[in-house]
Amino acid sequence: MDIGMQNSNFETSHFTETNSDREVATSTDAAESGGLRGARIASVLAQINEGFSDQQFSTRMVAERLGLSVRYVQDLLQGSGHSITDRIMQLRLDKARTMLTDDRNCSLKISDVAASCGFNELSYFHRSFRRRFGSSPAKFRVQSMNG
Repeated sequence: MDIGMQNSNFETSHFTETNSDREVATSTDAAESGGLRGARIASVLAQINEGFSDQQFSTRMVAERLGLSVRYVQDLLQGSGHSITDRIMQLRLDKARTMLTDDRNCSLKISDVAASCGFNELSYFHRSFRRRFGSSPAKFRVQSMNG
């Protein structure tokens, strides 16, 4: 299956289900801010949820799409306690974990999973995954398939 197709299927079908709690929490944060700032926070969060798996995705890209400065985009999210970089990393790693535990993806190489989740460098993906989940992606996959 084409990685791009796999990616879009994942984002539309599975991702919204597994991250609904997080989306509700961030939507609540935006609503509580109210007014223009709240609307901008919601727009930034929507851009992040939509584009995080793009390897070229960045704060600059979000800022340009919304007509805001990079610094302002960073400031909008800093008030919630999570930087834009933290949010992107969290979404990418959650998607990778889900892909690695899905039987439909067992034939994908770890490098394909990393790329489809937005990681440019395989070694960075391995380090980040191990730091977050306590084992390498390959070991995590084997453990999840065995029980």
